[in-house]
Amino acid sequence: MKDGKIRVLMMVPNLRVSSGVTNFAMNYYRNVDHDKVQIDFVTLSYVDSPYIDEVRSNGSEVYFLGPLLEHPIKHIKLAKKVIKEHDYDIIHDNILLKSLPIMSEAKKKAVPIRILHSHNPFFSDNKTKNLINKLMYPLLVRKATHFAACSSSAGKTLFGNKEFSIIPNIIDTDVFAFDDNAREEVRATEGNKSKYIVGTVGRLAPQKNPFFAIDVMEEVLRRRQDVEYWWIGSGELDDKVKKYVEEKRLSDRIFLFGSRSDISRLYQGMDVFFLPSVFEGFGMACIEAESSGLPCVVSSNFPSEVNISGDVEFIPLDKGIDYWASAIIESLNKQNDRANANKILRESCFSRSGSGSMLTDFYERLLKAGENG
Repeated sequence: MKDGKIRVLMMVPNLRVSSGVTNFAMNYYRNVDHDKVQIDFVTLSYVDSPYIDEVRSNGSEVYFLGPLLEHPIKHIKLAKKVIKEHDYDIIHDNILLKSLPIMSEAKKKAVPIRILHSHNPFFSDNKTKNLINKLMYPLLVRKATHFAACSSSAGKTLFGNKEFSIIPNIIDTDVFAFDDNAREEVRATEGNKSKYIVGTVGRLAPQKNPFFAIDVMEEVLRRRQDVEYWWIGSGELDDKVKKYVEEKRLSDRIFLFGSRSDISRLYQGMDVFFLPSVFEGFGMACIEAESSGLPCVVSSNFPSEVNISGDVEFIPLDKGIDYWASAIIESLNKQNDRANANKILRESCFSRSGSGSMLTDFYERLLKAGENG
């Protein structure tokens, strides 16, 4: 440590506003004491983002290595340069397999703390890639000194019997607090003010199961004429999902919003949150929805820890479309105290309150144990 300040290199895939892993890192970053902990960021690719200016305005650095598979030589050279030219105490890796070059350099330079942080129970949506990554995973494990996860399931699946720490994902509960005026404004400008809104927030990717979600909502919309469906988020399935909705002739009732920076505002206009994911390491969108006071209907692949408000219904995917549609309609009929739900979340470990000190204490504990070990 220089001048008593802990220097951390936080590794994330990119600084995209809609990225769950990025938001995990940024939520903690905003709440640490920057006089005690300097957190720099390294990413696999450049994505235009307001987070870049935010980070740099606090005196932190942002490094872009470039995609490993497309430009491996350039990526490895830049990884070596970042580690060689900076005296980091901690590498906090939220990327996993594609971080192998920089984690290898960190081990060579004897960076004392090298954390692998699991945000998902799987490496990839693709079965072939998942298998390849599993085979390569032991190489990365040997570069790490410590392990962390966002939930017990994400940790146990990837780390097995290895000891790991749980670092909960956090949100700014004030941002998601329910506001009647905001709700009316959102519903008037984004949809049909007289309709009930079922909403999903997530990447349009296989993990989030969008085609099944559309099939379920098709049944909901058949039964209820007073409902609209919003999907907020973009991904590799953007074009295919858009075409799927068009083929079902539901473009006037199913709206694909793409990537948005005003997600907390859009939650205000919803009545039910719905996400039938194939797998989830944690499911931060569910916590955000709860903080906005929404009843949530999600797959049983979400970890049980997300049910903070007591109003999350977990359903196995094999229950079928009719069962899912009925559960969503029942949730639409609920009378929720949205302000009280936010209060519950504010008092939980997922609130940003005290999060900066918690992360600082975690880093200090690891460094102290390393000195004594």
